[in-house]
Amino acid sequence: MKFLARNNRIKKSTLLFILLLFISSVLIMSSDRGRESLRISEIGFSFLSFFQKGFSYTTSFFVETVNSINELRKIKAEYVKLLERLSVYESLEKDHFALIRENDELRNQLMFSSRTRAEKIPAQIIGHDSGIFYNTITIDKGRRHGVTSNMPVVAFQDGFQGLVGRVVEVGRSSSKIIPLYDRKFSVAARLHDSRHEGLVSGTGRNSPLIRMSHVSKSASDRIGYNDLVITSGLSSVYPPGIFVGRVRGVGARGHEPSLELELEPVIDFSRLEFVFVLIKGSTYEEE
Repeated sequence: MKFLARNNRIKKSTLLFILLLFISSVLIMSSDRGRESLRISEIGFSFLSFFQKGFSYTTSFFVETVNSINELRKIKAEYVKLLERLSVYESLEKDHFALIRENDELRNQLMFSSRTRAEKIPAQIIGHDSGIFYNTITIDKGRRHGVTSNMPVVAFQDGFQGLVGRVVEVGRSSSKIIPLYDRKFSVAARLHDSRHEGLVSGTGRNSPLIRMSHVSKSASDRIGYNDLVITSGLSSVYPPGIFVGRVRGVGARGHEPSLELELEPVIDFSRLEFVFVLIKGSTYEEE
């Protein structure tokens, strides 16, 4: 009996031990699974976090790129507007200086007009023409303004009132002038100081020099560089006292009894804009 009782106690102890061992194993396994689940959660969270960061960076980059493009478009549009505004300002500045220059020129012409008693018609040059027979200058005054053929034309430039030419063709609202430098042009003239006379004619082109022929050789000692030549008035076309040119050279041929002078016109035709047509019969006098 004692032996059986002891045997039963051993069995119970063994079963209890096995049961405790089983419960411990289950608890350990549960603990390990929890750690593994925790690791999987951590890995999943890290991956999700990386994906969110990447998505956020891409979105920010795309938004910033779009904003930059928009900003560049705005800057370009403003740049174009500024260029247009600058062009307008430059145009206004050019117009401003052009008006100042034109006003100065008109003031000079008005001053010249008030200094002479001759009746005259102010005109503006609107064209140049190199024809077969002669060169012409076109002005914006014609028959309806009182212009007639063979009227002398003068201009004021650099303090001098100089001869430009004479009217050869007249239209209703415009006229043509044969200029001083044309080969077919001629005018009786004299040296301002020595009073020796001659005939001034053009060389056939718009050159810096014209010529004065038939000047007496006796005047050679009394002619100097830069001496002024004026109209003599020995013509029914040109009144006396209009400046023609300045002496730039003196020449003579041995067998000829006269001198030939090279003259530079008082008027610079390359920058001539305004002229005055002198009315026939009026006296050309400077006050």
